[in-house]
Amino acid sequence: MDMSMSMPMPTATATGAMPSSTMDGMSHSGGGAAMPMTMDMSQMAMVFFQSVTSPLFAKAWTPAGPGAYAGTCIFLIVLATLHRVLIAVRNLVFVTVPPGHQKLDLTDEEEAAYRRRYGGTGADSVLARIRRALHDNPFRMATETARAFSEVVIGGMGYLLMLAVMTMNVGYFLSVLGGIFLGAFLAGRFGSSDH
Repeated sequence: MDMSMSMPMPTATATGAMPSSTMDGMSHSGGGAAMPMTMDMSQMAMVFFQSVTSPLFAKAWTPAGPGAYAGTCIFLIVLATLHRVLIAVRNLVFVTVPPGHQKLDLTDEEEAAYRRRYGGTGADSVLARIRRALHDNPFRMATETARAFSEVVIGGMGYLLMLAVMTMNVGYFLSVLGGIFLGAFLAGRFGSSDH
């Protein structure tokens, strides 16, 4: 695909709004064809910027001034910190030992029974390791529901933080990084390695 291909694109005013005549021209005509638009690669470049009136998550959440902007940045620091702490708590509460990392101190009789049951010592067969993992971590409805709920909460918080960074606002970006630092500082020793 040729990236230098250009199509005419309406330009925005200094306030970021497009003139109404341009917006009208962009609407579909009765025949279903849209007005051609151009944009070259230099116009698509995303750069960081500083503004105290950048919306966060919705137009309704647009800081009205420096105080509201500072409050929004503090919210992002708290959200990122809480995200890292919840990852650490999840790692503490839902401890699972990966297959092959458990040390088995088995007698000869127990080793023979283990081989009969799982098809090997655990080191010689992938299937034996999977069977052992399923045996050592049985399905429990309450545990799996709580684990799934925690993953949804942690994932949702992560996506909100990602959206804040994608605004390309320097203050929001630095707030998220500061929150990650603070969360790792407080709870990193508990294995909060997920991003």
